Amino acid sequence: MTPRPRNRKNQSLPPNLYFKNRGKHSYYHYKHPETGKFHAIGNDKNKAIAAANQLNSILIKPVDLVAEVLGENTLSDHIDWFYKSVIPSRDYARATLEIYEIRSRMLREHYGDHLLADITVKDISDLMEMLTPRPAQQLRQVATDIFKTAMGRGLIEVNPAEMTNKPVVRKSRKRLSQEQYDLIFKSAPRWLQNAMSIALYTIQRREDIVMMRFDNIKNGELYIIQEKTKKHDTGYLLIEIGESLSRAISKCRDEIVSPYLIHRRPAKKISRKGCDHWTQISKEMVTRKFTEIVDSLDVFESTPKEQRPTFHEIRALGERMYKKAGLNPQKIGGWASEKMMRNYESCHDDILWVRTKSL
Repeated sequence: MTPRPRNRKNQSLPPNLYFKNRGKHSYYHYKHPETGKFHAIGNDKNKAIAAANQLNSILIKPVDLVAEVLGENTLSDHIDWFYKSVIPSRDYARATLEIYEIRSRMLREHYGDHLLADITVKDISDLMEMLTPRPAQQLRQVATDIFKTAMGRGLIEVNPAEMTNKPVVRKSRKRLSQEQYDLIFKSAPRWLQNAMSIALYTIQRREDIVMMRFDNIKNGELYIIQEKTKKHDTGYLLIEIGESLSRAISKCRDEIVSPYLIHRRPAKKISRKGCDHWTQISKEMVTRKFTEIVDSLDVFESTPKEQRPTFHEIRALGERMYKKAGLNPQKIGGWASEKMMRNYESCHDDILWVRTKSL
């Protein structure tokens, strides 16, 4: 979590001053230490350095050396402790860890050298206002957690993040229709068609779909441990494979030898982040290819990009399909149920598999 080192061309410059090499249009620009915004300050190096030093003296809060001697913690100090003492015991999914890393990095960049007790509600609120609702919501959640653990250590008495207003996240995406699904399916490569079919008939998230293996299928049943909820011992599904899901699984079997249902033959056999087999598909690739196809279809041309369906919308389409067939999609989707909640009371060696049936 250490800050990224500066480029060689910027190392001789004062903090927050950067050089943009644009040939005839090269210039210096200053990064505001609180807002993170860049401001051009001309192409004269000496004047730019003088201006940056003056701005730094005004905008950067000096470190309180007396407070350091007395042992008071900065936000960066506490975040270091948080990642060393708290995060390892949480068993977070990879996606959750990525959110924590991104949002805690933002907190460091803006208030890392501030004493914890000096960070105000407005400081956190100002950061949130720089973001759209969903990232702002994530920042508030991570910051609340970080400051809450600081309270538990006796370093502060008030949680400034918890006192901020919760961002309102409104869903703007249009519902995916069966007709649109069929159009996307026809334009998709085989591996994505397989992922779409499995998503439709199992109503699982993309991260669980790309992790499904052929050896998870036993005696006509598909065993799924959902990534998002397994740390709570609640996402253990045992799906009796129906005719539609059986056909979808059969199409996943091809000439490529792979342990994973969703796979492909890449141009090069290289290791990729989050994948343990050269044929495996990452969840990011599923999203990226699906979005690429959606954006290329004429039927979505008049739909704003932020409202176009994503791969996740297949889950809602599958839910409607199950309801239309007179089946309850709650169990197969893995949403909280009374039976699943009983896993909280069981030990880890006594998993309660939630049995359900697919189409």
